[in-house]
Amino acid sequence: MAPVTALGKRDRARAFVPDLIPEPHDLDRTGPLDAKEQQQLDRIHAARDHHQAAKWMRGKALDSAFRRRLYRGEDGQRTRQQYLDDEWDGLSESAAYREIAEWPLAKAITDAFERPAPDSHVRALVDVAEQQGHKAVAHWYAELRRHGQQLGRRVTADVVANLADFLRSGTEPERLEALFVPRQLPPSKPRKSAPAGTERGRGEAVTGTVVAHGQDAAAGSFPNLGMDADGSGPAGETGRWSLSAEQVARLSAWIADGAAAARISPERAADILLDALTYNTLQHWIADRAWT
Repeated sequence: MAPVTALGKRDRARAFVPDLIPEPHDLDRTGPLDAKEQQQLDRIHAARDHHQAAKWMRGKALDSAFRRRLYRGEDGQRTRQQYLDDEWDGLSESAAYREIAEWPLAKAITDAFERPAPDSHVRALVDVAEQQGHKAVAHWYAELRRHGQQLGRRVTADVVANLADFLRSGTEPERLEALFVPRQLPPSKPRKSAPAGTERGRGEAVTGTVVAHGQDAAAGSFPNLGMDADGSGPAGETGRWSLSAEQVARLSAWIADGAAAARISPERAADILLDALTYNTLQHWIADRAWT
């Protein structure tokens, strides 16, 4: 929530309600704000932050429903997705787990900075917070925002990504000004042309490299899917993986069926699937089913 020090005692004594928002009226006022106008502006900002804070509360609510298995319904047979369809307007499990992963950090930032953070800022830091602790990452984020306010500099998603890179490397930024330097994008790699006679979405087994969070996903890598931080597997493997031709065929057929039902192209359906897998949700989905 936003700081309420400027609000009156009556405002502090009750939860935020829509009636606190001043009615939108055209007023021809100039000069500095008077005390009443400052109170109205504070209430407007409280409404803004109330909306943002409600998002992490929503994630906490989903987390509680899933971990307490309250979704199972009166007959005890309802699945998570059925519950989401019934009670959460058809929210997908991957999107639900994304909100669940984000809410502890969003709350920690609200506590540390006394204002909620934009969704893009939370998502840039969520994997670091899982490794180093939500309070520690929230502290650095709050320091970054305060430093930006003092300098009159905007804290953009790229600036937060710079902070994430520092924390992910295990080092703390010596000077916060360095985080405002534009990010350097890696040089683009030339794409290999497909062999003659092949089409996108058809082919033999596919391979890739599993890497830790923070590396360039656009370069053809996937985020940490249960591998160690150095990219090796549980048995010290190199991190290389390969889908068999049969697995590729099964996935392709499944994606094509889903795309047809949704009336979208298979390519678009595949992109949506990859987005869901690379949003730090696959490990939750697997862990939730590994012991059933």
